[in-house]
Amino acid sequence: MRAPVFRGTIKDGKIVLDNRDRFRDYLPHFEGKRIEMIVRERRPWRSEEQNRYYHGVIVAMLSEHLGYEKVEMHDILKQQFHINSTADLKTREFQEFCESVRMWAAKEFNMAIPDPNQVDY
Repeated sequence: MRAPVFRGTIKDGKIVLDNRDRFRDYLPHFEGKRIEMIVRERRPWRSEEQNRYYHGVIVAMLSEHLGYEKVEMHDILKQQFHINSTADLKTREFQEFCESVRMWAAKEFNMAIPDPNQVDY
């Protein structure tokens, strides 16, 4: 199981977590155990807007067209494009992945999935 990632900023030499309560709830799992922490600059992950477009348009349209549940369709796309986790993709990589999926859908299923700027999601 992958450990959760807690994000935040450094302000006046102190860590300010985005979700302090979630972090606090996670700590009891390690009571009495030795731990390690890694602090690094956050990489440019995909945006929330990209995520909404992917799940709300691409995955939704393909799952409806092909008869899969959305979770199944997402897993099929990861397998089809040899991606372990879309969460690991940076903004540009995720954009390229979405474009590849759109081209694949057009070629394989004659589906026209709209560009992000052509649809509300």
